[in-house]
Amino acid sequence: DAEGAPELAKPLEDQTGIDPGWHPVGSLRLASSEPRLEELERQAALARSAGLQMELLSSEQARQCFPLISTDGIQGAAFLPGDGWIEPANLTLAYARGARKRGAKIATRVRVTAIEQSDGRVAAVHTDHGPVPTEIVVNAAGLWSAPVGRMVGVSLPVVTLEHQYLLTAPINGVSGELPVLRDPDNLIYVRPEAGGLLVGGWEHRPVAWGLDGIPDDFSARLLSPDWPRFEEILPGAQRRLPGLEEAGIVQLLNGVDAYTPDGHYIMGPTEVPGFWVAAAFCSQGVSLSGVNGLLMARWLVEGESPVDLWATDPRRFGDQYRSRSYSVGQTIE
Repeated sequence: DAEGAPELAKPLEDQTGIDPGWHPVGSLRLASSEPRLEELERQAALARSAGLQMELLSSEQARQCFPLISTDGIQGAAFLPGDGWIEPANLTLAYARGARKRGAKIATRVRVTAIEQSDGRVAAVHTDHGPVPTEIVVNAAGLWSAPVGRMVGVSLPVVTLEHQYLLTAPINGVSGELPVLRDPDNLIYVRPEAGGLLVGGWEHRPVAWGLDGIPDDFSARLLSPDWPRFEEILPGAQRRLPGLEEAGIVQLLNGVDAYTPDGHYIMGPTEVPGFWVAAAFCSQGVSLSGVNGLLMARWLVEGESPVDLWATDPRRFGDQYRSRSYSVGQTIE
């Protein structure tokens, strides 16, 4: 949860010497419709029952938290003071250093070519640098998790979708202390970035990518921007952030992420003994990395998960999801 982030970030920095870049600025979620306000009220009640701090605000209180917004149409808002955002690159480096200090070996630029089975279970991973004997494999291959699954005959309905966000030039009034902002009714999410704003959104017509296979050399790369597709997001962004119309746009970034037909990630054992999955986090991989890493470790070591994770179990998908076209259609929907 959001309030667990400091409990992860500070010890991680102390143990590794790398600041994971946790920004405890809080997050503000707007309700620009009556049904959305009802949703926020339910969420606030649920949060309180779980011991989380979530404050319901008026439209004017929301503007005080994020002065750049227009209050037109805002029915209410919810503020989570313990929330914020973290820098993915720093967090990853801290994880890696911490793992190495505890004896883990991390081999970069090594390609997996096959997974060997013996007596029906995992026996070794073959790479372009040689074999690695093992009885346990965790498929955390992200975009490549489906083809890695096929190496042992496991079908994973993972679909890669394009996703865009823009970066603006510096804007007066933007500081690093502004909270993360979400306005689902206007399809947007926003946070400060380099004196300007990072603006992304939820698309009604997402585009699948890599259906014919992901190129072997596709790593740390972006796709060409698709401005016509982003036009669905821009009106809502300008409506909620009037100053955006005058702001210079530095870049529209188009990346890819892995999703599933039900919007939940895949984590747990498969029908092949020794072959586990932790993939397709539907844009939540970084924010859920701490808790899911802990759950996976306990599951592997102790033989069972400390909490019920059936909602993420790869075996929840029936045979119909072996159809690529069906999985793609359900994921886009």
